[in-house]
Amino acid sequence: MTAVSSISIISAQENIEDDVITVNADKVEQALDTSVERKTIVSDEEIKKSGAKNVGDALKSLPEINVSGATAGNATESVSMQGLGNGYVKIMIDGVTVSTDLSGSTPVFNIPVENIERIEITKGADSVLYGSQSMGGSINIITKKNADESVSGKKIKISGSVTEEGGFSPSLLSWKNYLAGSLFINSTHMTNALIACLDYVPGKEKETFDALAGNIKYFENTKKILGFARDTLTYHNEWGNISLYGLYTDSDQQSNFTKTGYDKGAQMEYRSLRAEGGASFKYIFNDAFYLDGFSAGKFYYMDTSYSVKAGIYSTTNSVESNSCNWETDVRAHWKFKEINDFIFGINANLESIDGSSFDERKYALETAAFAQDTISILDEKLFLIPGCRIDFAPSVQDSAVNFMATPKIALKYNPSEFTALRLSYGMGYKIPTLKEKYWIFKHSYAPGSANFILYGNPDLIPEKSHSLNFGIEQNVNNLFKINAGAYFNYIIDLIDGVVKDATSTPQIREYKNVDKAITFGADINLSTELERFKGKIGYAYTEAKAYDKTTDDWQDLALRVRHRITLSLEYLIPVIETSVSLNAQWNSKQLLSMGTEYYTPDYLMVGASVSKKIWDEKLEIYFGADNVLNNIHFIKGTNGETQKTYYGLEEGTILRLGAKLKF
Repeated sequence: MTAVSSISIISAQENIEDDVITVNADKVEQALDTSVERKTIVSDEEIKKSGAKNVGDALKSLPEINVSGATAGNATESVSMQGLGNGYVKIMIDGVTVSTDLSGSTPVFNIPVENIERIEITKGADSVLYGSQSMGGSINIITKKNADESVSGKKIKISGSVTEEGGFSPSLLSWKNYLAGSLFINSTHMTNALIACLDYVPGKEKETFDALAGNIKYFENTKKILGFARDTLTYHNEWGNISLYGLYTDSDQQSNFTKTGYDKGAQMEYRSLRAEGGASFKYIFNDAFYLDGFSAGKFYYMDTSYSVKAGIYSTTNSVESNSCNWETDVRAHWKFKEINDFIFGINANLESIDGSSFDERKYALETAAFAQDTISILDEKLFLIPGCRIDFAPSVQDSAVNFMATPKIALKYNPSEFTALRLSYGMGYKIPTLKEKYWIFKHSYAPGSANFILYGNPDLIPEKSHSLNFGIEQNVNNLFKINAGAYFNYIIDLIDGVVKDATSTPQIREYKNVDKAITFGADINLSTELERFKGKIGYAYTEAKAYDKTTDDWQDLALRVRHRITLSLEYLIPVIETSVSLNAQWNSKQLLSMGTEYYTPDYLMVGASVSKKIWDEKLEIYFGADNVLNNIHFIKGTNGETQKTYYGLEEGTILRLGAKLKF
């Protein structure tokens, strides 16, 4: 059992209501109930009730999103939507794309939930506005800025937050510490928002003996220290605003991967650094026309070392890489006669990458022009969105020239004030990454198929997709809401690592455009909000298959969750006015490798909390328990691996105690 105590002090902020929230995930400011695309908004209050500590945990509470990669302490955390995994979902912080590591994973685990205002999710292909790598959808993490409009004259107002957590795990005889905070300084025209966190888990080193490998020392649970800091300085006036921001993250982790087969003790040491800086602006010409955009530079460094204990096959392999890119996005918004809402703009992204397997630094350039119109007709009962994006990637270092046009059409119809129907079609695309074109990945410590080298392929062509989405929202007598939808994605020229020479030692593999793949599924969410009771239950079904030319058959794609259920309940007890909540998540097993019968265990996690607001609701005291079933050993995969082994979970129920003070 792990005991955790915390205290939080944060500035006053009104709760965000779903029916009036302003959505800007698609770069168009609009009310959620008028949004044409299928969207989900996760408020800061919902995040807190789920017991999440970081963005990855918060996204796990949604049935339509799968977060994977917890084995290495989330070092290579990735997000998948609509059966489209790593590299197919655009993730942003305040509208600016988050840079990825060499594996294509997006490490969103650094961002503390205490500093998140909301998370905006757009479901389905949105390549018109976001371009490459958004075939599955987009996620925009909105941080707290706390611009206080009540400040007048030369008055300065200071507010902020701080969260401190400390815990102890008797099963591992280890402790941990978590610190997060924010500082807001507001004046009439200036706002500065500083958010930061530090997460330290010492881990616990253990020793075991294996007949093949001998004595093995490893960390049973990840040893890690994570740091995140982001500062935003904004000048705002009646004409708009301009902001400067800087971001820095540091991650240092050690963890034991697995101890099965020939791989008797693979320990990973992972170090990453991330630095970003940029500016954003909004200039208002009049009520009908304004400009906005951003320009940002990003640097990412990663050093990964694998130490494998496997007898004569023991080896140590180190991989080092770094990437730099600069992205600029400018768009114009024009409302014409209250019927049309135009958005058109340009985007340019210059990226470079270098590392231990590159003979020289590699570069890639993407440019684009896009336009989209939201048309309101029939007294705002019918909304229509046509749009198109034209991308041009010129030849750099003798690479192929890529030219792509991706149209989109979306429709929303409100037959009544209680019903909304949504239908959309869009083309998507994914340009081959620099990793897929030039990276050489060596995995050669064990015999057989595990001994291979994966080569990049500079002749790869972009993946193309066709995406169809349908959604329905129904308010039933103001008692509960139903939000359901279905999707179908057809991918052409799918990029995958295929065997080129199976007889050689090591086996030779290469990235190739294999042929085609399909993903399809459905999700449904039921929610109710009564006077004292709130409840949400969600279910998502996903199928993902790729066509195998050699067998003339469709095979299941790996690492897709076919069935997923999430649950959250909250009740406000009368008289004592105390809130009691319960949350649960379940994922069905996942196929680990295409063409095999090797599956992960199911994932099941249950948590509960109790909270009480006092002192005119300025002070909230809460107590929470995570992993209340402590079942990490009992659900097993194909090779007997438990939740603890595969998902890197900590033993015991985790207890959380804290207080939140508004001022």
